[in-house]
Amino acid sequence: MSEELDEIVDNLREPNSWIRVLFMIAFAVVLYLIIAPVILVIMIAQALFSLIAGEANSNLKDFSGALAQYIYQILKFLLYGSEDKPFPFSDFPSVGDDDGNDESGSSKTATKKTAAKKSPAKKAAKKKSTPKKPKTDNTTNGTGGDKDT
Repeated sequence: MSEELDEIVDNLREPNSWIRVLFMIAFAVVLYLIIAPVILVIMIAQALFSLIAGEANSNLKDFSGALAQYIYQILKFLLYGSEDKPFPFSDFPSVGDDDGNDESGSSKTATKKTAAKKSPAKKAAKKKSTPKKPKTDNTTNGTGGDKDT
């Protein structure tokens, strides 16, 4: 029993454990007091963009993705899933990645490259097939090209 007690006392005297606890408290405060209001502002701004412009703002979408990755890094640190401290002690997540995992981010990049290679071929196929369409597409009901009547 005394060996277990000595081990607990040794763990309590370890300065690295206390430093991590202080960082965890600081990141939890940042998450609650700074990031939560930023999320609320982004939500309202995107809703307004959607209502006024008809689509969401792509810059805010990119920032939101990076912010989600940052939140993931903080939570991973807080829950002892990682020893790496999030920003500002490491790089802020890149804006172009959609997922917090590095492995899936690289596979998504490869997928985007593959899709980019396929799209010119699809465009060429569409261009070739376009002239083959009959010019009288609008005369389906026999009213001289006016579908609405």
